[in-house]
Amino acid sequence: MAILEKTVDGDDINQLTITKKFDAEPFPSAAGGGKMTVKDEQGSLWTFKYKVKSRNKRVLSGHWVHFVRNNCVRVGDRVAISNNDGWSSEAEYKIEVIRGF
Repeated sequence: MAILEKTVDGDDINQLTITKKFDAEPFPSAAGGGKMTVKDEQGSLWTFKYKVKSRNKRVLSGHWVHFVRNNCVRVGDRVAISNNDGWSSEAEYKIEVIRGF
């Protein structure tokens, strides 16, 4: 189950802005270090900068732009980020692109 699912809009191409209220920090390991490592469906690893701007606003940047280009993410696609759950020792999280929403 995804920690986060978001439909990509025009502002999300350069950095993913998450404006959702969470009861607890959704990415605790990233919040402490400012970075999170994710693995995409092709097995590529990405390191995103993670910044908590307020209780209900978080931003992913850094390699996010390269992830968007490499995975041909378009406005209207959805991105889903899930916990590792033991499927990879290389990444903390898994990211997938769901086309055409």
